[in-house]
Amino acid sequence: MIYYLTALINGFFNSINRMTNVRAGKLFGTANGALINYVEATVLSLLLMLVLKNGNELAWGHIVSVPWWVYLGSVCGLLAQLLQIVGTLHSNTLVSSVLMLAGNLGMSLALDYVFYGTFSLLRAVGIFLILTGMAWVEKEKKPEPKDSAANGK
Repeated sequence: MIYYLTALINGFFNSINRMTNVRAGKLFGTANGALINYVEATVLSLLLMLVLKNGNELAWGHIVSVPWWVYLGSVCGLLAQLLQIVGTLHSNTLVSSVLMLAGNLGMSLALDYVFYGTFSLLRAVGIFLILTGMAWVEKEKKPEPKDSAANGK
């Protein structure tokens, strides 16, 4: 149960993170907004590591001994953050959250198949239903009334 609660809290933090990054991207530009986030995260990670560990992880020998694919996490994280900023700037928080969830679920479905050999048609249908529901809600939106002052009337 604690892991489900942890995942739920993670979702809250991800939403706050997303909006903070979008605001920083709007204020400073997409790349600079992402840079600010990653510099801050690096500093906090270093402080946390130094408090909880002895710091040997910063030795060059340890850094080069880490398998190359482990570093893909940071590359994918940076790309995800840049895409998140751009996507949310041109949509809204709910739409970008649902699309990110669908992408996350779809990739999880694929990775479960690649790494564990499992596939669930029911889960794939669930992802399709989420996307269908979001498309339906977006289609049903009423156009916002035009401001008569803006039209010169």
